Amino acid sequence: MQTFCIGLTGGIGAGKSTVAEMFQRLGASVINVDEVGHSVLTRSSNEYEEIVKLFGEEILNPDKTINRAALAEIVFSSERQLARLEAITHPGINKRLFSILEKQTSEITILDMAVLVEQPLAQINGAPLYQKVIVVEASYENRIERLQMRGLTKEDADARMQSQATDKERRLVADLIIRNDDSLQDLQLQTFTCWEMLCDWTNE
Repeated sequence: MQTFCIGLTGGIGAGKSTVAEMFQRLGASVINVDEVGHSVLTRSSNEYEEIVKLFGEEILNPDKTINRAALAEIVFSSERQLARLEAITHPGINKRLFSILEKQTSEITILDMAVLVEQPLAQINGAPLYQKVIVVEASYENRIERLQMRGLTKEDADARMQSQATDKERRLVADLIIRNDDSLQDLQLQTFTCWEMLCDWTNE
C-alpha cells in the first residue's frame, strides 16, 4: 500500500464530510466508509445471504434488496442484534477497504468515517489501515443547529449524538484536530494547514 492513509472522523453535525471535500479539492483521494458499508448489504455481496438468514425476509424490499431502514429499526433497538450484524458486516467492510487502498495511486488517501473510535473499522487483524487520525469538532449548539437544518428534531439530533463517541474519546486518538465553529473560510484555512502537515508526513 503506497498511499499515506488518514482516518478522518467526527461526531454527527461536526462537518467531517465538508472537510473531506476540502481535502479532495487539495488533491487527496477520499473513500466514504459509509458507502463501502452499504455495498456489504447489496444482493451481490457475499454477506447478503447470511444477513437475510439472520434477520429474516421481513428486512427485504419486494425486489429482494435489503431495506436498510427496516434493518436499522431492528438493530438500533437492540445492542445484541447490532453486534450480530456488525460481526457479519465489519469484516466485509475491512476487506473491501484494504482492497480499495491497495489500488490507490494518490499520495494521500482520506477515509471519511463516522465510526472510528466506537468500533474496529478500517482495521485488519487489529492493525489500523490508516497512519494518522484527524478529528473534526464543533460545539454541541452548532451541531444541534446544523442537524435541525437537515430536518432532525432536537431530540433526534441529541439521541444520535449521544450514541456516538464523545469529543474526549476522539481526542485520545487524534493526531490533528480541526474546530468547525466559525466561518467556512476559517475551516478552509485550518484544513489547508492540516494538508501542509500531511504533505510533510508523507515525506518523512
